[in-house]
Amino acid sequence: MEILIESTWLADLHRLAKHEKNFALLPIGWGTEQKGPMLEVWQHHQGVSISKLQRWPGIRSVGARTGLFTGPLLAFDFDGATSLTLGLDPAIAGSWQVHRNTDPARLKVLFRPTFEQLKMLPSGVEFQGKTITAPKTDTAKGEALEVFFDGGRQVIILGEHPSSGGYYYWPAGMGPEQLTAPPADWWAHALQIADKCHHNKTTGSKPCSRRNGTRRLNPCPICGRHDGQGGSALWCEQTQQGLILCMPGSTFSAEATHGPMRIGQVVDGWALVKRTPIGDGDVLSFKVHRPRGWSNG
Repeated sequence: MEILIESTWLADLHRLAKHEKNFALLPIGWGTEQKGPMLEVWQHHQGVSISKLQRWPGIRSVGARTGLFTGPLLAFDFDGATSLTLGLDPAIAGSWQVHRNTDPARLKVLFRPTFEQLKMLPSGVEFQGKTITAPKTDTAKGEALEVFFDGGRQVIILGEHPSSGGYYYWPAGMGPEQLTAPPADWWAHALQIADKCHHNKTTGSKPCSRRNGTRRLNPCPICGRHDGQGGSALWCEQTQQGLILCMPGSTFSAEATHGPMRIGQVVDGWALVKRTPIGDGDVLSFKVHRPRGWSNG
């Protein structure tokens, strides 16, 4: 018999219900700091339902994978008082924010870029980067602003902060219901990080690269998107598990080519299994169609 974990923060998960299909929500609790996802291949996992998260053994918090194909979700992670002096003011940014009750100078501001903003990104790049604002010393932790929009990263959005004994929370009027596009100055900062990644410059964070375990489709077998003359600045990708992530667009689009699509519909041997809205259209997820009774043996 499943037992519902009694926790105030777990009860708040219901506020994510309307976003559940857009995000890849992850149970958090592994690792020495208990801040790691409790899934072996979480970078490619489709996410865990809210009902399952509420019953997940040993869960300490909940994370959401960032990047283009889940959300899309962009995270600004402020780590220390000096990181709040760069001209990006969370107090007037709005959108969804994740704060810590034990340290007001450590918080995250989350955004959902628009389709028009996504088209400004350097071709083929998800990105992450860090601006160090105070170096680490023998007596003090380092401080920095880290920005990530990468399928190999996740952001803790709710739950416990084990090392401090505190917890993450959403300030009033700054919950997931307020998730919006980044203001121009915030997006300009993100584009600077993306540009450094695109040109393989150091950003003080983990190496900038295309999503781990995926490959760009050129052309996409679903919509025909390609680069070069007459091509697109956006891209479609295929995951390690063989799932095709097909982007929307005015020139290249699965539904512009094949008409309105429903879950389960098959296109050239690929079945539509998920829709992820990104503002001006949906990212469509396809997997190889296996007719009933099919066997590889």
